[in-house]
Amino acid sequence: MERAQNQKEKSLAWFKLADLIARGEREKALSVFRLLAHSLSDRAYVLQIEGDILWYLDDQSSIEKYKQAAFLYQKEKRFVDAISIYEHLLTVRPKAAEIVIELIAFYALIDWVDKFRERFDYLVHLLNDGHVDDAKIEKLVKELIQQAQFDESSTKQWLLPQLEATITEIDQPLAGRLKVLLNN
Repeated sequence: MERAQNQKEKSLAWFKLADLIARGEREKALSVFRLLAHSLSDRAYVLQIEGDILWYLDDQSSIEKYKQAAFLYQKEKRFVDAISIYEHLLTVRPKAAEIVIELIAFYALIDWVDKFRERFDYLVHLLNDGHVDDAKIEKLVKELIQQAQFDESSTKQWLLPQLEATITEIDQPLAGRLKVLLNN
């Protein structure tokens, strides 16, 4: 009986939180959320929900909460959860190259070739529009090459050919430098 009452109180508190958020009462909503967060054992999920609340309330600190949640998901090897956060962040900040770079690294890590190619093509688009500098792309390619070379299970056989195909879409002289990296 006591457990059912406790569950009912928690449910009521979540509804109260939703009401506060809908009315835009930021401070009250965050106070209620912080109390409710103690009932959740997953720290990354708590940060993600806090990011959701802040995002709904148009608070730019939501981005930092999302990044913290993604970091914890990555640390726990919950890569799909981290990817979902970064995909959401990309919809919020579509020209943020650092988000696209994180997604590319995750898609390479979990061997999702189609999404890897899609996001790398988008990164090239951002490069051509001047939203990312050459150094960030060179660093990413170096890391991806290392990942492909040190993968002992040889599941990354697709990675180097994908990089080579994508590099052909990049203007010189960056393309030349990337080809040198790939051929070493």
